[in-house]
Amino acid sequence: MRQQAPPPPPPRRLHGADRRLSALVHRGDLDAALRLVESSPRPPDVTLANRLVRDLCRRGRPADAERVVGACGPAATVVTYSALTDGYCRAGRLGDARRVVEGMPVHPNAYTYNPLIHALCERGRVRDALAVLDDMLCRGCAPDVVTYNILLEATCKGRGYRQAMELIDLMRAEGCTPNNVTYNVIMDGMCTEGDVDDALELLRNLPSYGCNPNTVNYNTVLKGLCSAERWEDAEELVTEMLLENCPPNEATFNWKRWTGEDAGRAELEH
Repeated sequence: MRQQAPPPPPPRRLHGADRRLSALVHRGDLDAALRLVESSPRPPDVTLANRLVRDLCRRGRPADAERVVGACGPAATVVTYSALTDGYCRAGRLGDARRVVEGMPVHPNAYTYNPLIHALCERGRVRDALAVLDDMLCRGCAPDVVTYNILLEATCKGRGYRQAMELIDLMRAEGCTPNNVTYNVIMDGMCTEGDVDDALELLRNLPSYGCNPNTVNYNTVLKGLCSAERWEDAEELVTEMLLENCPPNEATFNWKRWTGEDAGRAELEH
């Protein structure tokens, strides 16, 4: 006899102020929602509060979002604080984002840290971003593959792919498995620095690392080969791509953008 699936949980029942808050949030009246939250004698429903925090942050109002977090008190969750951190990062207020992360009373996770690491890397502050990674590890917070991919891309751009590969060693040591994006960052760095053969070798070794090359991976190395004017190798790689049942896309044959030649290499399209 097939076991029946458990019934879905009953819908949340909102009472009083939370019903009014739900209506205000859903129609986007954030000022009225904020006034209601701060005037209510009890904390708001945390799911509604999280929505309000995100909406305020999207409108560039992280300081008002922090007032909502304060009104939640102990009911605020890691989701609440992560949304606030992301809001401060989007507003360019990285010091406030760091303050929130360091002072939050609940245990942070990768979703909390990733916006801060991304914002630091965007500003070229890779050393500070790596310091945040160290802080994560010291607090027992496991970085995820997104964390490492952000850092890898910034390190490749600022310090070269060889130093970025040291991060992959740390990544594996911490039990985080690299994915296609991870290896694509490294292959792109190799091609940028003129080591196209190394990128080609890495591409062909991806299955041994548990990753089947995808279209983006092939396109990255193909771009490197075309930039080096290695047309025969590029033709061979397109053939290999098709034999591996990896479908090309429009970018695969966008030789004009990659080579700067008006005519491109149209024969590669046939």
